[in-house]
Amino acid sequence: MKITNKLRKKSVSKIVETLSKKQSATRNELIEGAIDLFGLTEEEKGDLSPKSKYSVIKSYLSTALNDLLNKKAVKRVGELYSLAKEELVIVREDSVELEILAFLEGAVRTKEDIYSHLESHFGTDTTVSQKDDFSLRSIAGNILFNLVDIGEIDVVNGKYTLKSEADNMAKCDTPLPENEFKPKFFRNLWLRGGAFFESFMAGLLEKYYSLSGQMVVYCDVSGGSDDGGIDVVLEVVDYFGFVEKIKVQTKNRDRAQINEKEVREFYGAMVAQGGTRGIYVTTTRFHEMAERFIESVDNLVGIDGDKLFNLVKRTQYGINKTKDGYTFDCEIFI
Repeated sequence: MKITNKLRKKSVSKIVETLSKKQSATRNELIEGAIDLFGLTEEEKGDLSPKSKYSVIKSYLSTALNDLLNKKAVKRVGELYSLAKEELVIVREDSVELEILAFLEGAVRTKEDIYSHLESHFGTDTTVSQKDDFSLRSIAGNILFNLVDIGEIDVVNGKYTLKSEADNMAKCDTPLPENEFKPKFFRNLWLRGGAFFESFMAGLLEKYYSLSGQMVVYCDVSGGSDDGGIDVVLEVVDYFGFVEKIKVQTKNRDRAQINEKEVREFYGAMVAQGGTRGIYVTTTRFHEMAERFIESVDNLVGIDGDKLFNLVKRTQYGINKTKDGYTFDCEIFI
């Protein structure tokens, strides 16, 4: 009987199917039960020679069982085997994107190459269920589409390559219409990282308050691992002399949204540090529950990616507007 990958996979599925029905079984009960699912005739079952169909299948079932034990998809207690409680692998979209970009560095890959690498890297190929594999492939497919759309990677004849970083960095002399400039603007923020975004927001907010007729007494980046969740601190005075102590948190993400827990933690830090108002800024978006919490608090504002870009356009901070579109201000996007 010819040994094939199809037989290997079938052996695994029959072990899992048998345990799903029996809940638990001895090794012999498990393998014999799985053999029954192959639909062998009585004559084939009676042929115990080393190269018989029965013997080959039994050997592969034994190997499949050992593999499932090593992957912790099956557990053994005493002489009894049972399926381990399924724990699907959950991955973050931004982690998937970073891994795709790293995998494409200096290489040409097909979509299947990328999918297989991601499954191995994140470990979805070690679980019994294929749900996490399908989920990972769906996330990766959307990311690949978006990366091609914004010009981060190229695809020719089904093969993906990474564009050089220089191709994606800000160009000060090439005006683009808003629909093309906006994704490049956020891509440039993301490429420069969290520290740059903190400084960028400090400059943007200082300019916004100044243009609004308020005096900025103090504006600086707090930063560091011990910032207590506060990235930027401002003190502004309005026309009547009222003082606002504003605490800001910034999240420079490529895709993942901000959840309610993150906003609540920031609000708690803002209050604990004597802030009168809080601003939570993200380059992406807020989860619905996070938005509800922000709306329920009078002294907290959330700025998502769309609001951020509108604020940039309003202040002309970091960008230049021309008759042909927008360019980067390379005194800021150095």
